[in-house]
Amino acid sequence: MLHKKIILFLFLLVLLLLAACQSQIDLSQPPEIRFGEEVCTECGMIISEPRYAAAYYTTQGDARRFDDIGGMFTYQAEHQEDVALSWVHDFDTEEWVKAEQAFYVISDQIHTPMGFGVIAFSEQDRAQRLASKSNTMVMSFDESLMSFMEFSADHEHSEP
Repeated sequence: MLHKKIILFLFLLVLLLLAACQSQIDLSQPPEIRFGEEVCTECGMIISEPRYAAAYYTTQGDARRFDDIGGMFTYQAEHQEDVALSWVHDFDTEEWVKAEQAFYVISDQIHTPMGFGVIAFSEQDRAQRLASKSNTMVMSFDESLMSFMEFSADHEHSEP
């Protein structure tokens, strides 16, 4: 009888330990970025400016953080990870926005940390106002990501 109680106790202990080790990450919230401390997944530079920062979780729960939205697009194009949810900061408010719901302006006239020239807005009219000044257009997440995937594929094929 004592032997069965010990086995049951050990079994319950193992279950408790496994439950404690399970990821408690809320994939519906953006990964935390400690600005001025954490480094970009793409380039290894310190992430210091919220208005340009982006992040995502893989479906396995791994966080990826970026100092430039274009760096996130480049990383996604090159690594083809299964992404659970992507986040970007609104350029004006610096608030997190789900990347798929944001509006993007891409221009070589926009100076971002790694020079990709990509900024995001939560509202299309604000994005359109800046796009008009930059003589460019507003793009969706899918359009922006696709343009980086095409650029990455073209660049890869053009290298000797």
